[in-house]
Amino acid sequence: MGTEKEIDLLSPCSDYIFKNIFGKESHKRALISLINSILDGKPLIKDVVIENSEIPKDLPKGRSVRLDVRATASDSTKINIEIQCCDDGRIINRSAFYQSKMMLEGLKESEEFDSLPNMISIWLANYDETKRKYHTHEAVYTFKETPLDSAEVATDKFRTFIVELPKVDIRQENISKVFKAWVYFLRNPEEIPPEFLSIPEVEEAMTELKRVSQNPKVRRIYNERMWLQDLERNAKAHSYNLGVKEGRMEGRIEGELSKARNMARKLLLRGMDLNDVIDITGLDKKDIINLMN
Repeated sequence: MGTEKEIDLLSPCSDYIFKNIFGKESHKRALISLINSILDGKPLIKDVVIENSEIPKDLPKGRSVRLDVRATASDSTKINIEIQCCDDGRIINRSAFYQSKMMLEGLKESEEFDSLPNMISIWLANYDETKRKYHTHEAVYTFKETPLDSAEVATDKFRTFIVELPKVDIRQENISKVFKAWVYFLRNPEEIPPEFLSIPEVEEAMTELKRVSQNPKVRRIYNERMWLQDLERNAKAHSYNLGVKEGRMEGRIEGELSKARNMARKLLLRGMDLNDVIDITGLDKKDIINLMN
């Protein structure tokens, strides 16, 4: 345990570190294990192909998306996994938007709508996202209850899972060992019990976490991203105190983009590599190239 603290492990709840561990084809065993621990065999994911996480905008004034981890299972199910360390209160809306973007690429011109692949979104929140008591919640499209009909599932083709990590009680016996291991790994990898490291996929993820934690470039980008997130949190808190209402979504998005562009300019002036600036700010490559020009 002492050795792990000397390494000073970076947090897997950072989207940048999470992608470094679970978003690479070379570590897809860990990704499959994590997904299956949440889906609990419904369906059982046997294999995945990890795909490009960036989905370009489809309209001139549209919005592009950079997913944390995006994969297609061997049964053609489209899967998106997002890690959230900060509460923005918009998981369901964001999940619907991300799924709609993935949907655009899931149907060819000659295919019928019934051919749309199943889509699963998994959101790992390191805070309390809902007022519900349990830790894992599945949302699907449903018909609401009416005076004549009870509520029923409209389709389970589009499923969203929200896992609230702080609510997971490791002592509960009805939780699988693998799920407990991944919760430990995400919440506090330095304190993970040895019994969980006996799981090969978890051990593999821990080895990769140690490796990236000792990489100076990764640590620099990680620290820059943490600093940027702190700035955003402080800005949001300041805006709230000034009485800014949540309904002004368009202005908030433009404000976030403006802050990210200013950050990109500063990093470019400091001579930072283009790809590192993309990782830190989350901006599109085209946006940053325009700034450079």
